Amino acid sequence: MNARINVLAIIMASTLISACTSTRMDAPVNENWQARRNVLAAITTWEFTGRIGVRDGKEAHSSRIRWQQQDEDYVINLWGTLNAGATEITGSPSLVTLQQEGKAPLVAATPEGLVYEQLGYDLPVTQLRYWIKGMPAPGSVGAPSFNEENHLIALEQDGWSVQYLAYTNYDTESLPTRIRIEKAPLRLDFVRLDWTL
Repeated sequence: MNARINVLAIIMASTLISACTSTRMDAPVNENWQARRNVLAAITTWEFTGRIGVRDGKEAHSSRIRWQQQDEDYVINLWGTLNAGATEITGSPSLVTLQQEGKAPLVAATPEGLVYEQLGYDLPVTQLRYWIKGMPAPGSVGAPSFNEENHLIALEQDGWSVQYLAYTNYDTESLPTRIRIEKAPLRLDFVRLDWTL
């Protein structure tokens, strides 16, 4: 049971890590969407707090989250992570460290490396930095759907399904406040996201 809790905790924490900086994306050419995409791409320093829920087909857990991003560097804090204690993830393009309360830190050169090392398979680590802001990730073809305000409301990319269930206005742009990301059996729900730009 403890091993399962640790694996789910690492899934939750590691899926939040991102270090990619490209701004190209594969999406339909739409002047209004392109203008919105340019605004989102220009938001490189941001923070949000909220909650994240994780389901893996057998268990479900939730945690409070704070994600601080400054250009290529980030700090992600999780509390109540599957009863595994506080977790902090710090990262840059060349180094990622995951520290859980009372445990030795886990270190890797890339977020994908950390996930693969701990779990043995790939997760959409780099893409999440883009998905969380409401835009497809660069580097691979995505199938986005938009509403009348040119908000991204659904995205199929790299075998993952992303649904944008709510947006709220923040400063110069509206940003997601509720997102569901899934690829069976794993499902991640980000809710009550409160952004600071």
